[in-house]
Amino acid sequence: MRIKTWALVAPLMIFAVTMSTSLVIAAAPQAGNQQVQIVADAMCCKGCAQKVAGQLYAAPGVTAVDANIENKTVVVTVSQQKGATLEQLWQAVAAGEGGPTSLTTADATFSVTQAEALAANSLPPQGTTYVVIDNLHCKGCAQKIAAQLYAIRGVSNVSADMKQNTMVIKSNGQNLSPWALTGAVLGAKERPLAIVSASGRMDIAWSAPKTTSAHQANSQSNNHPSNNGGVQR
Repeated sequence: MRIKTWALVAPLMIFAVTMSTSLVIAAAPQAGNQQVQIVADAMCCKGCAQKVAGQLYAAPGVTAVDANIENKTVVVTVSQQKGATLEQLWQAVAAGEGGPTSLTTADATFSVTQAEALAANSLPPQGTTYVVIDNLHCKGCAQKIAAQLYAIRGVSNVSADMKQNTMVIKSNGQNLSPWALTGAVLGAKERPLAIVSASGRMDIAWSAPKTTSAHQANSQSNNHPSNNGGVQR
């Protein structure tokens, strides 16, 4: 069954039925939008899709939602200027009981595995989070990342394991958002590959390989020492 729903200015929605398994709830497309695909494993029927779409439309800047029930995917069109963050879109699908497991943009795919699906010995203790960096090549870069991480509420200590390309983050007994941690690393102009905490793991597959910066090339040519240890605020 294909259910098409056009969002109107008034709260009334019009439904039409054709032969498919996709639920489309869409407004007119606008320039400057981006599309985000979210896999919603728990979305199994038209009612589920409508609930997920309703939550997504409550997020800022969402102009279209195309939910494919058969493939359990939702493609969201959202404004790039004033639209919802990736975390807000993820949380919207979760609030709609869609059971999100991965999110794909033009740049990367973010895949989340809950703690119960992982071996207990593969996860850090409560209050500790590991962020694996794409080539953490020098302590200067670790310090730039740490400066961004310390700006996140709840972060109490950041250290770097250079040999493992990993930032080790301590928090004040609270779970840290992997989306916030991702944004912090990107803010330091570096890329995270995985974020692991007691609540689960997020793996990030980037669509393009990382380019080598002039700073990185210079650090590698000078055999910059890779010391481990705490990183100052």
